[in-house]
Order: sequence, then structure tokens, then C-alpha cells
Amino acid sequence: MEKPKITFDAPAFTYDELESQLEAYEKNPEGYKHDGPSIISIRQGIRAGRAGSVAVGGCLLHHDKLISENMSKANSPYHRLDLHAEMVLLNELEDRLCDDKKPGMRNYTLFTSQEPCPMCLARICFSQVGKTYYVYRDAHSPEAGELTNYERMPEGFKILGSRLVVEEADCSPVLKEIARQVWLNSIDHAVDEWLERY
Repeated sequence: MEKPKITFDAPAFTYDELESQLEAYEKNPEGYKHDGPSIISIRQGIRAGRAGSVAVGGCLLHHDKLISENMSKANSPYHRLDLHAEMVLLNELEDRLCDDKKPGMRNYTLFTSQEPCPMCLARICFSQVGKTYYVYRDAHSPEAGELTNYERMPEGFKILGSRLVVEEADCSPVLKEIARQVWLNSIDHAVDEWLERY
């Protein structure tokens, strides 16, 4: 059977160039309240891409205080395709809260550099993490369109997530484009690896 082909835009910048752009960007928390955690998430995305995984990163806040940051580990050091950045962070959080039956998940905020996929969104709904913000939404991906990935979830998941906030981060368009470019540096390689497993 012929291998399917998915086409992505070619990245315009390397990880080094994107890291320089990130360093040069001046945070504007008055204009864009999510600039800080968005920058952390993108840095973790660069780290993931350099490690050979999909270049997505994220961080977790509790009462708006940073408690954790990490990256996708889906492709590296070996294939663990459940270990998207959101999953890695929620695993850490749930391990930390393992003895707490009522952890007040509404007080936690998850940031990710890329719009969560349906698998991660299902986990977010089950975990009940209060707010999830993503830096970049890929409106040109095969599964995207006018609806966000969350809006396309089955009705049961939407009921589970009805108290949650899942939306695009309030950050600079400059950061959104850096996040997109970071992801583009990794996605062709990652998809090729997955399709070679057939």
C-alpha cells in the first residue's frame, strides 16, 4: 500500500534563528497577558525539536505561578506517541497530586505552543485542568478549518469540558509566528518517522 503524503509549509527559519528571535522579543504583559508562559512554551518546543521530537512545548501554572515546564517526547528518545507535551505535563501534575482526591484543578493552567490534538484534548477534559491556552492554532492543517480541535470533539467530551477554558493564548502575533515556525522545523521529519512504522 502506498505511503500517504501530508504536505506542510517549509520553515523559513532554523531553530537557532528562531531562538534569536525569541531572545530579541520584548515581553508585553500589559498588551498581551500570556506573553510570559507563551515564551516558555516555545522555548520548550525548540528543545523538543532539537531532541528529535515534534517541536511542541508547554508549561503549567498554579494560581498563575509557574510550577512546571516540559516538551514533547513522542519521537525521542524513542517512540512513545502518547507523550505529547500536554500529556507529559499532565502526567507530572497527576503524579504530584496522586494522593489528593479533590485537587482543585480549576486553579491550574496549561500552556502549550501548539493547539492540542484531539488525543490531548480528551486528556484535558478528563483531567479537568481549569484553563488551557495554546500559542498557535494551525488553521491550515488537514483536520483544521473554521472549527477548533476542541469544537470538533464528540459531545460527551464537550460535556466533560463544559466548565473548562480551552482557547488561543492572548500573546503577540510575533510569538504565534515563532511557534508556527518552530513546529514546521519538526513536523515533516516526525510524520515520516511515524509512517515508516507501517
